[in-house]
Amino acid sequence: MNLGLITLGCTKNQVDSEMLLGFFKEKGFNIVSSSDEADVLVVNTCGFIESAKKEAIDTILEMSDYKENGKCKHLIVTGCLAKRYKKEIIENIPEVDLVIGVDEYNDIDKILSDYFKDTLTGKLEFNDRIISSSFPMAYIRISDGCDNRCSYCAIPLIRGSFKSRTMEDILSEVKLLASQGISEFVVISQDTTKYGLDIYGELKLAQLLREISKVDGIKWIRILYMYLYELCDELLLEMKNNDKICNYFDIPIQHINDKVLKDMNRKDTKELIYNKISKIKEMIPDAILRTTIIVGFPNESEDEFEELLTAVKDLKFDRLGAFTYSKEEDTKAFSMDNQIDEEAKNDRLDRLLTLQKGISLENNKNMVGSIVEVLVDDISEDEKYFTARSYMDAPDVDGKILIKINKKSINKLIVGEYSKVKIINYSEYDLFAETI
Repeated sequence: MNLGLITLGCTKNQVDSEMLLGFFKEKGFNIVSSSDEADVLVVNTCGFIESAKKEAIDTILEMSDYKENGKCKHLIVTGCLAKRYKKEIIENIPEVDLVIGVDEYNDIDKILSDYFKDTLTGKLEFNDRIISSSFPMAYIRISDGCDNRCSYCAIPLIRGSFKSRTMEDILSEVKLLASQGISEFVVISQDTTKYGLDIYGELKLAQLLREISKVDGIKWIRILYMYLYELCDELLLEMKNNDKICNYFDIPIQHINDKVLKDMNRKDTKELIYNKISKIKEMIPDAILRTTIIVGFPNESEDEFEELLTAVKDLKFDRLGAFTYSKEEDTKAFSMDNQIDEEAKNDRLDRLLTLQKGISLENNKNMVGSIVEVLVDDISEDEKYFTARSYMDAPDVDGKILIKINKKSINKLIVGEYSKVKIINYSEYDLFAETI
């Protein structure tokens, strides 16, 4: 049978999808990219915040039309929403044939064997993944779950407690992918900096990165989602001294006011955030700082929000993502008093993003004239530009470096390969370059 899979949500979920695709392919399913061609449709869902849940439900309903029209025979829902709202999906969307939550992946062979009335043995394996990201980049998930218990976050309810993979298991996967030509590895987790604490009794991310960097064929190693309070000197020194590790710090602070941070159950404080960022900039002058921020958290006053704006002006993050607080069932913040109304939340979000737009524009302006090494990702939809990234740009979330397609660039640039370019112009979030 032909099988199509739609992935929603974060990159951690994308890795699950890649393992699901590998499992189905091993069992003889033919993987297709069009829903029109699929006999089996799988929707791998996110259930993190309200907008993600809405997107998941809308996608399931859209795929239900293929079932009703007879274009597909089987509709399967997997992932985080399937874990959190399994009963509701079964009761309210009868077109769905099977619901498999993330907590059931260890039994997926039995569940699918029972459903398809056929023997489908095996497990979801990292080494059997079908990589869906743009070659030559792959995500490496080094742990799952989270122990931080932020008061707004449903991840521990969905993914469970923090669980590191063994170093041997991760290195086996990295070596296999590197042998297949993957040269950029993006290390991901719910809490990357905590890697190893649960199974080795100490923080082991620096050692893991050092071992990964020894694998032949690796060009870039990028780390996403680091907690500042766990960002130790050993890790900073490894990033400073290891040429393969991108000097890219994805450090979601969420807020700056100490009272709001305490209500969020974050372990950082305003003083710690300023001190750690100052230390990063001092040790690694070309470090790129990315953060995420939540506005409109319960009880956030206008003064506390203004304090956040001041911090953003002071710290001048190179990259910043911001979201309005989403009220999630079964989290501590769900029942907090003084919930902020949507109009006020959206107003604060607009003010924050307007501020960051100016900071980003100034940062990009300062890049003009510099020469950077880029990985050429793709060609733009209008086919006018090569789209590329430097060490400063994480896939999927950051801006692009755009190189006009002309006789000169066509002769020098190849999608999937690295090249040096000169920055010649800028916009708020993207840079424009020419080959050298």
